[in-house]
Amino acid sequence: MKLKFILILFFPFLVSAQSVQFRGKVIDDGKKPVGNLLIRFTSLGDAVTTVSGEFIISIPENIKYVDVALRDDSLQLLYPVDSKIPVPSDPNFITTILVSKIKKTELTSDESKRRNKSVKKYAELEKLLKETGSTNKELQEFLKRYIEIESEKLELDKAKLEADLKKSEKRDDVFGRISPLLSEYLLQLKNLKTSFEVNFEIAFVSNPGIQNLKSAVRAYNPLFETINNNYKAWQKEISSGWNDNLSDKFGSAVNYMIDEIHKPYILQLNESIKMINEVKLKIGSEEEQEEKKKKVRENVSFIMKNLDLKIPILENRFNELLTAMQLAEG
Repeated sequence: MKLKFILILFFPFLVSAQSVQFRGKVIDDGKKPVGNLLIRFTSLGDAVTTVSGEFIISIPENIKYVDVALRDDSLQLLYPVDSKIPVPSDPNFITTILVSKIKKTELTSDESKRRNKSVKKYAELEKLLKETGSTNKELQEFLKRYIEIESEKLELDKAKLEADLKKSEKRDDVFGRISPLLSEYLLQLKNLKTSFEVNFEIAFVSNPGIQNLKSAVRAYNPLFETINNNYKAWQKEISSGWNDNLSDKFGSAVNYMIDEIHKPYILQLNESIKMINEVKLKIGSEEEQEEKKKKVRENVSFIMKNLDLKIPILENRFNELLTAMQLAEG
């Protein structure tokens, strides 16, 4: 009797040790949680989501995948695309399930506009899935499923929608490389100007002053060189990803940067640093040093006044270009 008692006492522990908690959250394609949704897990049972879209279900610990189905005819499963959810190794990880409403959309007569809308929608969903930790393989599978659903729902040419999505992906890649560089270049250009305004006078007699000038130049130069060395290749990418008009605007903006700012003014600041250093090291007679100081002051004053005018123009051109790249359709 004692042996039987012990077996009965520990049997529930043995059963519970063989199960784990599977956690998830259901959101729609507008990023809103889907509450009070009945979900069927094949061979495992059902779960109902909370108002925040979350659910928990106990599953055997040796299961690698669970099959999911929605018990709501007004919704369709977008992700996972094959209805199979990999069970995460971390029991506290919250798996995301993405759904959308099944509804007859009032279609516009212009298919290109419908494709543009679908491409924008996919970009939002892709970003959402990346934020939830989806792998590249899972995203590729989702893309295939998305194309099937959207082309049927919106009566789109499947091949054209796929081409537009690939074009959008290329645009994102090009924009992601160019935009930060242009923004950082403007920042370092402004910092270089400010550094001269603050430090050039004390640099005649101060080591920290001249080092601050040199540091500002060192921060500026690599960004200029990167843009200068790559902008022609980027022009071609903008032409193929967007259009020739935007490509020409990009080339014009960069040429303005080179011909109206860098060559006439930034290169002259380098010469000013050279003369400041000569004064600091007391190279030449006192009269020659004073003459160099006068020349530096005149040059820097002239350059600063012109940069006050030129930098806002360049910044406006860059901003208009980047905005047009972001808002472009087709």
